[in-house]
Amino acid sequence: MKLILNIAVLFCILSFAQGINAQNKKRKLNKGTSKREIRKRQEKAFEQDKDMNAFNPMQPMGARQNDARDDILWHSESANTVYPKAGNISLISPSRYGIKPGLEVSSNVFMNYWVPNLTLKKRWANNNWYVATKHGVYSSTPGINFAQKNNLTSIVDSAVQIPFILSIKNELIVSKYISSDNRCSNDQPFVILSAGIGVDVGISFGESGLTEMREHFLTNRSPSLTGKGAIGYAKVRADWEINNMLMLGGQLKYFRGNFTGNQAFEQSTELQTFITPTLSFNIGYILSIANYNTPNKLSVLPLIDINWYFGKKQSRQKGLWGTKMF
Repeated sequence: MKLILNIAVLFCILSFAQGINAQNKKRKLNKGTSKREIRKRQEKAFEQDKDMNAFNPMQPMGARQNDARDDILWHSESANTVYPKAGNISLISPSRYGIKPGLEVSSNVFMNYWVPNLTLKKRWANNNWYVATKHGVYSSTPGINFAQKNNLTSIVDSAVQIPFILSIKNELIVSKYISSDNRCSNDQPFVILSAGIGVDVGISFGESGLTEMREHFLTNRSPSLTGKGAIGYAKVRADWEINNMLMLGGQLKYFRGNFTGNQAFEQSTELQTFITPTLSFNIGYILSIANYNTPNKLSVLPLIDINWYFGKKQSRQKGLWGTKMF
């Protein structure tokens, strides 16, 4: 009788242990199934969202968020600024750096040898319309000295006295973007339209024998470059994202001032292609149309530029479209 009782107790213990083991396996199985279901839902949401946010797509799981800066379409001539601690280094176009939200500093690195320059852009509004002002300083003195030493008489005569010249630039810019999908709560632009007006004033510190420069792209800027007055200008611009690798931009600029002909037009177009998410190559042209004392009324310069972008893009909740950043 005692043997039978021991066998019965042992049988109960084994049955209870087997039941616990089966429950643990079931929990593990359910847990794994739950993870797979979550993974499938995430992948499905990603597939649905990537087409709705063509300009600022969601990154696949495991991708770095700074792989695609979503402020690159906003050109330096537009009313927006780059992200804090982000920007670009360019060969021809302005190199930019974000100091804080809505504030950036820029400089044309290529021109600094001849015309040292520094510009500060402040964004004042970024709701339905983007509004910004640019304030810059530059000096043409090193470039004029270089031209005189190299006997470039169309820019400066060989015997004239060259003083120190400081020029001040002020500009107001307004931009409006066109969204690729207005149904999206966080609209993503694919076309940005901009317009602006500005004035450049040149101040001469000392006696000067400088006269008007007789070259396209310089004659209309002579009053500010020689320190003998001011020039005003107005511009309109459009930037278009063709796809994730190509961007097209164009600008028309009108100059008015105390130079030969008193007015001039410049039209520029550039195509930007991305070799990598942080490296791009630009090709284009800039056309000058004016009645100067030059053999031709037209002049064209080719544009070739290389840009390297650095820094992280902002989070999707604090992006550049439709919400205040500060």
